Amino acid sequence: MVKSLSKLAKLIIFIIVILFLIVFFPKLNNTYQNVEDLIKNSGIFAPFIYVFLMIVAILVSPIPSSPLAIFGGAVFGPFLGMIYTLIGATIGAVLAFLVSRFFLRDYISRKLERNKFYKRIRGKDNNNIAKIILFTRLMPHISFDIVSYAVGLTSLNVWTFALVTFIGMIPIVFLLSFFGNLIEPYISRLLLVFAVLFFAYIFYLYLKKKK
Repeated sequence: MVKSLSKLAKLIIFIIVILFLIVFFPKLNNTYQNVEDLIKNSGIFAPFIYVFLMIVAILVSPIPSSPLAIFGGAVFGPFLGMIYTLIGATIGAVLAFLVSRFFLRDYISRKLERNKFYKRIRGKDNNNIAKIILFTRLMPHISFDIVSYAVGLTSLNVWTFALVTFIGMIPIVFLLSFFGNLIEPYISRLLLVFAVLFFAYIFYLYLKKKK
């Protein structure tokens, strides 16, 4: 009985969050428009602002970077959007790698002790780790930042990590950037969808951790 009530309470909280997003969507949409206008009106500084936002999205889990890559394609066009995304995501990944290796190694090691990806690469030689990174960068459902932090705990060279990360991202970033360019007239309408999916993901992580 208690277990059923707990599940019901979690479901109610999730529904409230979704309704909150729907009600406040105009505010969310205005925020998006302001960010878009800020970048578009920043002239030569626009790419730097976007790259900075991408770096933050990579470093701060679980902020999703995929919607930002779509946004980049919509604002800068498919080719420039792809290039700026690759630069920002690579820098963010390298910074996460360095933070894990030199600054928060013990803390991150404890946090990732039971992580499936970290278990998979722990003890592997560097060639195998590089191959695994390359494949994970092709899979958008695998957490980009978790991979970066986890690999920082290994002995892999930072330059190798940066190279395989950059190369591995190209196909998915290419698709996201061109998708963003195609849906540019409708992107504000899709903002609510991304927000709902993001909070659903956060809620899923919460339930998984509780379990």
